[in-house]
Amino acid sequence: MKAKAAELRALIRQSHRRPVRLHLSDGRSFTITHPDFAAVGEDAVVLLRGPGIDLGDAHFAICDFEHIVRIEGPSKKSKAAA
Repeated sequence: MKAKAAELRALIRQSHRRPVRLHLSDGRSFTITHPDFAAVGEDAVVLLRGPGIDLGDAHFAICDFEHIVRIEGPSKKSKAAA
């Protein structure tokens, strides 16, 4: 779990430049567009409602690592695509 937390923290730190999308086992997904609206703990990520994060009527969401099935991080453009 520590490796997943460290990897996710690194991605979230850069989310204001390159958004990160979390996909959960229940079908929901959340896009993190700024590191001020996400906190990574030992076993979960806490998301706060803010720019680009739609939580519906909730003010926050707790996403347990066990339920994060996919993380879409920034895609690096190849020189051919640039």
